Parts: sequence; structure tokens; C-alpha cells
Amino acid sequence: MTAPEDVPGGGRSPSIVSYLQLFESAGILVLLAVVVLVASVITTGFFTYANLTNIAINAAIVAVTGLGMTFAIAAGGMDLSVGSLQALTAIVASALLHVTGIPVALLGALLVGGACGLLNGLLITRLQMPPFVATFGMMSILRGVSLLVTNGQSVMITGTPSYALINNGRVFGLPVPLVIVLVLWALLQLVLRHTPFGRHVCAIGGNAKAAVVSGIKVERTTLLVFAIVGLTAAISGVMLSAQLLIVDGTLGAGFELQTIAIAVLGGTSLAGGSGSLTGTLLASLLLATLSSALNIFKVAAFYQYLYLGILLVAALYLDTLRRSLIASSLLRRE
Repeated sequence: MTAPEDVPGGGRSPSIVSYLQLFESAGILVLLAVVVLVASVITTGFFTYANLTNIAINAAIVAVTGLGMTFAIAAGGMDLSVGSLQALTAIVASALLHVTGIPVALLGALLVGGACGLLNGLLITRLQMPPFVATFGMMSILRGVSLLVTNGQSVMITGTPSYALINNGRVFGLPVPLVIVLVLWALLQLVLRHTPFGRHVCAIGGNAKAAVVSGIKVERTTLLVFAIVGLTAAISGVMLSAQLLIVDGTLGAGFELQTIAIAVLGGTSLAGGSGSLTGTLLASLLLATLSSALNIFKVAAFYQYLYLGILLVAALYLDTLRRSLIASSLLRRE
């Protein structure tokens, strides 16, 4: 689903690659339509306002961080700490709610998320640690902090009923989580497609050494990218805590896999150099719809990991095929 101008090398992609990108885009929509059709025919409980609202909310919670993950992957890295950070920021928000108001709680969660993202960036840029290693270590550290802070116990969010409006409120008839993710998508889409920073992100992911030679401030860009990921993880942590109204140190387990999966499934190449925020948004909706359908059909939860893995492998295969076609086209040009 990447745009032609996202292809590494700066030129327009050949027609066959464009067709493959179109196939990826259409593929998600076709799968989504099939799931909705089958689920609607088999059970009357699927195509209802309440269930569709729940699907939109669950998709939004994952998509928010998926948008940030898209930036990280486009820059040639990834962030494995987002699940642990989601738990920690949810705990921070709930703790602050008991002593302050909602604005301070939200600000505190965002500051913690942004700070942890910057710390990931510093580990990668200053200590020259690979993103996988740095964020894997942070994943364990943040999970440990979350469990220590809560002493391994669940914490109820009480006394602030208006906090739940972050999950079940409406803006112009739309669920607040859906509005949040759409606003964030529009903002980040503008940044990625129409600002020097967005172009620098893709340039670093395409060829970091060439980016340095061309004068791009790689360290600063990388720091900002991981700060964005941290902020999006914090936003999803707040959204999740408002949905559950109970938090603990185990929240967000496996969340990093979901966010990476929707980014790759949406057309963002794990090789870096390009990113599709729209694809990420559509892929999150597909996964949420599949999950809802399986729950209605009373399929065991562990099967959901099976279909997630299958979709991820399929997306990786398409990504490998696309890059192979691009490389072959460039060789023919030469």
C-alpha cells in the first residue's frame, strides 16, 4: 500500500509493483468484506450497532500505536516495548487520577510515554544498539516496573466516572476512540507525506549511510521517531484503561506483535524506506473484525494467535515479493 514515491531510490515504481501495491490495498478490503459478510449471515449478533462500535473501539486502540510503529518500521527499526509501555502509562494515568484531575493524568501518561520513547532512541543512537535489542531490553524493564509499581495487583479506576468517556463518549455520533485515531492518522499522514521530517524517516530506513552523506540528521530524526512511538503507546494505554477501568502490570502482553502485524499487513516494508498509515488503519480494522467474529463464534482465544501469525506470514511474503520486483526492475533499468 505504499505510494509510488515511497520506493527506495527516489524514482517511480514500475507498473507491476504498483499492481502489487493495489493488490495489497484491495486484499485487506476484500478480506474485511468477506469476514463481515460471513459473520453477518451466520449470526445475527455481529452486524449490530453495539458490536460494530466495539470493533471500532478495539481497532482504534491497536491502530493508535500501529501508526507510531509504522514510523519506526519505515525508519528501518521497530519498537518491541510498546506493550509494556502501554501497561505502564495506563498505570500512571490511573495512579494520577486518584490524586489529580483527568488533564494532569493524561499529561503524566503522555510524558512518561514520550520519555520512554526518547530513552529507546538514545539507546539506539548514542549506544549504537540495534532497535530490536534496545527495545527488547526496555520491554522487560518497563514490564518489571509496571509489576513493581502495582505489586502484581490489579488497580481499579474509581471516583472519576467522566474518565470512561474516553472510551464510551461520542463526538458527532462517533466513538471517541475512533475520533482520536482518525485525528492522529490525519496528523501523522501530513507529517509523513508532506514534511521534510517524513521524507527523512523514509530516507533513513531506505539507506541510513546515504542519509548521513546527504546531510540528514539521523540521530535527531531517530529520537523523534521513537518519541512518537512512545507517545502513541501512551495514548493507547490511556484508551485501554478507560475501556477496562482496571489496570495491572500484565496489560499489553503481545501488543507489540499486533502493532507490527498491522503495520506490515498494511503495506509497510520491514526493510524500511516506506510506510503506509492508511494501510495500518485498515489492517487494524480487519484484525478487530476477525477477533470479534471469532468471539461470537465462540472460537478459543488461542486460535486468534494462529490467524494473526498466518496473516503476518502472508504480509511478509508479499513484502519480500514486492522488494524483489523493485530490485529486478532497477537492475533492468541499469
